[in-house]
Amino acid sequence: MMNYFYGSVSRRLAKGESVAFATIFENVGSSPRHAGAKMAIFSDGSILETIGGGKLEAMAIEAAKNALKSGSGSLLHFDLTNEDAAGSDMICGGYGDILISVLNGADASVRSVFMAAAETEAKNEIGWLITRFTAEGGPNQFCFVDAEGVKTEPFKGDDFDLAELKGTPGRIGVHSGVLERSDIYLETVRPSERVYIFGGGHVAKETAFLCNLASFRTIVIDDRAEYVSAERFPNSERVQVDTYADLSRFQISARDYIVILTRGHLGDYDVLKWALTTDAPYIGMIGSRAKREKIYERLRGEGVAEPQLKRVTSPIGIPIAGETPFEIGVSIVAQLIDFRGTHS
Repeated sequence: MMNYFYGSVSRRLAKGESVAFATIFENVGSSPRHAGAKMAIFSDGSILETIGGGKLEAMAIEAAKNALKSGSGSLLHFDLTNEDAAGSDMICGGYGDILISVLNGADASVRSVFMAAAETEAKNEIGWLITRFTAEGGPNQFCFVDAEGVKTEPFKGDDFDLAELKGTPGRIGVHSGVLERSDIYLETVRPSERVYIFGGGHVAKETAFLCNLASFRTIVIDDRAEYVSAERFPNSERVQVDTYADLSRFQISARDYIVILTRGHLGDYDVLKWALTTDAPYIGMIGSRAKREKIYERLRGEGVAEPQLKRVTSPIGIPIAGETPFEIGVSIVAQLIDFRGTHS
C-alpha cells in the first residue's frame, strides 16, 4: 500500500486517534517551506512530512502537541528575520503564520472529510480542504470539496463557489483573499506528478525510491515479472508488459514524466519512440551520447523531426561525480525536482 499523506492521516483517524496539522498558510519573504506546506503530528509523537525543520518546526510540533491535549486549534506566528532568528541558526528572513488544527478521530464528520481527501489523493485528482478556524478556541471545522463540487460535511450557512475554488493557486494556502472570510482557510489537494519509469533494474530501483521520498508518484514498467515485484518496488505502482513496442495502454498527461531506464538499446528505442507521441513535459533517457545518437539517427530515418528530439533529456540527470545506481538515481531525481520546481 502506497503511503500518501491524507491516506496515512485517514487511517489514523479511522482508529479513533486524533491528529494535529501544522500548515504554513501565509508567508512573506523567505522561509524554509512555501505557503501550503504541512505536516501531521500524531498522538504518539511521530510526524509525517515537514514544514522546514529547525526551530520553526520544533515550535509548531510543540504547539500541535498542546493542541492535541486541549482539542483546540491555534494560530502560530513566526518571524525568521535576521535579528529574531540569529539565535536559532535560521536566517531565512521570512515571517508569516502557521495554522495548527486538531482532527478529532472520535468525530465521524472529521473522519468523513479526511476519508474523502484520501480518496481524492489516491485517485490523483484535485480537491479542496476547507478549515474554519475558531479564533476564540474550540475545535476547528473541516469540509472537503471534490472536483465535481461535491461537499463532504459542508458548513452550515456556507456555500462555496466551485468556480472560485478552481481559480485558487495550486500550491498556496489561501484564506480571506479568495473566500473573503478571515476565519476560513483553504488549501488545494492537488494531483501529484507521476513518474513513469521504464525498466526495473538497479538504477530504476534507486530512482523510484528517491522519487517517492520527493513526493512523486511512481509507476514502474518492465517486461520481466521479477523486476516489477512488490518486494522490489513497495511504494510504486507496477506494470508488467509483454513488450515495450506496444505501450498504448498508458495514458500520459501533461503533468507526467517519463524516465527511460530499460536494459538495452532496443527497449530504450521502443519507449522513446512512443514517448515522443505523448504530452509528457519531461522525457529523460539513460545512456551515453553515442548510444543516444544511434537511437536518434534511427528515429530521424523514420521521420521524427528535430524539434521532437530536442524534447528529450539524454544523458538523463544532472552531472555529478557519481557512478553507483544510487548516485545515478540521485542525479536523475535532482533533475526531476528541478524541473518540477521551474515548470509547475
